[in-house]
Amino acid sequence: SMRSVPSIAFDYRPAPEIVALAGLVVVAAASAPWFSAASVAVQAAVSLAAGAYGIVALRRFARIRFARLAYRASGWVLVDAGGAEHAARLASHRRYGAWIALDFRPDGRPAFRALVGPGNADVETRRRLTVLLSRAEVLQTG
Repeated sequence: SMRSVPSIAFDYRPAPEIVALAGLVVVAAASAPWFSAASVAVQAAVSLAAGAYGIVALRRFARIRFARLAYRASGWVLVDAGGAEHAARLASHRRYGAWIALDFRPDGRPAFRALVGPGNADVETRRRLTVLLSRAEVLQTG
């Protein structure tokens, strides 16, 4: 008999609470130099650099590179905002409390990390994803 092939597909967007938390970290990093004994010029330079770097990183994190993630018999597929499908290899996955980090290597594109949790996926989707990730064939090492 043929084994059933697990599959899952769900819409993805960065979790708003993670984006907000990252924003607070940027504010803290930009504010920190003002509590040091450095000169005002150094405080301003470090504060501006931290703020600029933080804003760029935050925009990159909040941008939706892939709007849908799916695992099918053929493997992982990431669907971009335009609807184009990109085959991807799941390089690793980790659990952080209620959150699951998925590290993908899409074919011919930069690495992509999806953070899936209570802020951007319902309980049933997270449960199904956890079950799927427990299967050895889901983590493709080719």
